[in-house]
Amino acid sequence: MTITIRSVFIATIAAVILSVSLGQSARADQHEIKFRQSVMKAVGGTMGGLAAVLKGEAPSSHADPLAHTMYELSKVVPHLFPKGSDFGETAALLTIWEKPADFTMAVAAYQAAALNLSKVVHDFDMGTFGPAFAALGKSCKGCHENFRKKKEN
Repeated sequence: MTITIRSVFIATIAAVILSVSLGQSARADQHEIKFRQSVMKAVGGTMGGLAAVLKGEAPSSHADPLAHTMYELSKVVPHLFPKGSDFGETAALLTIWEKPADFTMAVAAYQAAALNLSKVVHDFDMGTFGPAFAALGKSCKGCHENFRKKKEN
């Protein structure tokens, strides 16, 4: 078998193209994880703002835009965990991808709770805001307990 300069050249070019495309793919995937983490931090921050309103530490007038923000964020969450994004430095458990129907149900519960809170908050009645906020917290906890690594203290 004779190796020609042309064969070596073609093999080298193919290897370079493959390594560049794999590197770009890994960077794109890493960006996907960073985006997911940013959105989830926004969810947590919004939840913190809503908790401050509930505790009387922030004006009740902030409840409506925060609840609306939470509902809008809930629309993004189902798209943050696509097939093949189960790697890298992430708190997401493999259960998300191993049991997608369970994860879909958990996200749907979060979306329903966020929608309910955004409807309830318009009239800002603590009698309805408190329970709606608690239901939202329960939906968040459902995902955290089943689909996210436990935080180390």
